[in-house]
Amino acid sequence: MDKITSDIRHQQWLDIIHACNASGLTKKAWCEQNGINIKTFYYRQRQLRREAYDAQTASVSEEPVVSFAEVDIPTSIKPVAGSTLNFCPDAVIRTRTFTIEVSGK
Repeated sequence: MDKITSDIRHQQWLDIIHACNASGLTKKAWCEQNGINIKTFYYRQRQLRREAYDAQTASVSEEPVVSFAEVDIPTSIKPVAGSTLNFCPDAVIRTRTFTIEVSGK
């Protein structure tokens, strides 16, 4: 089968599957009303899903890009004169050697 024929059949089955999904009927009822073998319908649907999945995974890079930000950790915190510390963290990260408390306020 040449590329043009393959592309036409591909588009025809996409249209059929979209029409079935938009009909509000079950796939079986829609296929019976439209003279389509239910096994052929599911086979073509599976093929199109596999092609879409393969195209999507091929376009995704194998190595995700990861970036880090360096954060200076003060050795001590000196409160401002006359202020009261009413800090209520939204998130707390603890390790053996340090604790990070973060607030969105």
